[in-house]
Amino acid sequence: MDHSYGFEAYDARVMFRSNDAEFLQMAVSVARKALLGQVKTHGGPYDAAFEFETTDNGYEMQRNGEHLSSGDNIELFFGYLDDIIRITVAEFSKKMVFLHAGAVAWDGKGLILPAMSHRGKSSLVLELVRAGAQYFSDDFAILDRRGRLNPFARPISMRSRDGGSMNYEIDAKEELGASIGISAVEVGLIALTEYKSHARWRPRILSTGEGVLATLPFAIPLQRDPAKCLRVLNLVGSHATLIETPRGDAKRAAMQLIDFLNKLSASDPSRPCP
Repeated sequence: MDHSYGFEAYDARVMFRSNDAEFLQMAVSVARKALLGQVKTHGGPYDAAFEFETTDNGYEMQRNGEHLSSGDNIELFFGYLDDIIRITVAEFSKKMVFLHAGAVAWDGKGLILPAMSHRGKSSLVLELVRAGAQYFSDDFAILDRRGRLNPFARPISMRSRDGGSMNYEIDAKEELGASIGISAVEVGLIALTEYKSHARWRPRILSTGEGVLATLPFAIPLQRDPAKCLRVLNLVGSHATLIETPRGDAKRAAMQLIDFLNKLSASDPSRPCP
């Protein structure tokens, strides 16, 4: 591979290599967009090395010597790179814990909604933002060493309105007029909730231990650094409320969550009197 570019993002260090200089620059552009510009040149050593090879038959991608993808559709190829570079950075970040979760802030406190893909978290985040919540992410909840929620405000990715396989994106600020998180906030609530038809809103408050164990599977670096994940989640759990409940439609659930947060805020003795 004749051409290379090394960078750091969220304390993860990544190398791109390619036999095609123009293709390499396109890959770097994809990474910058995927990581919201949080990319700076770095000389190594690297946690992960990607190799991109262009051939007469299309494109091939490897990570740390393992084949990841090949094909002749450059749009699909770079769409996959957009996904895998975020996962890679989330996996190898040294200071942050990335959770599969949506995230907003309400009244200055973070609300984290752990969920895997296609479980309705984007729909719920969208309705929370429409109701006035500050948008942080529908992709990852990023926790720093102090247990604070950090913004990762990519466009909200929604499944196709006609039931097709292609997603569409909503710019929370431009299309919804939403406030966008720009700095870290303390987490006030972690809500483990998934859509179920005809579900009733019955939040059960979890102990710190229960909540941490229930949230742990959503931590992307769990296998690589379980001690870091436990340490940060225990820190979050020491001051945040953790609940679990099924939910119905996203709009109604958003209002139920906001009502729950307002009650938490009203009962918090640490808040100054108005």
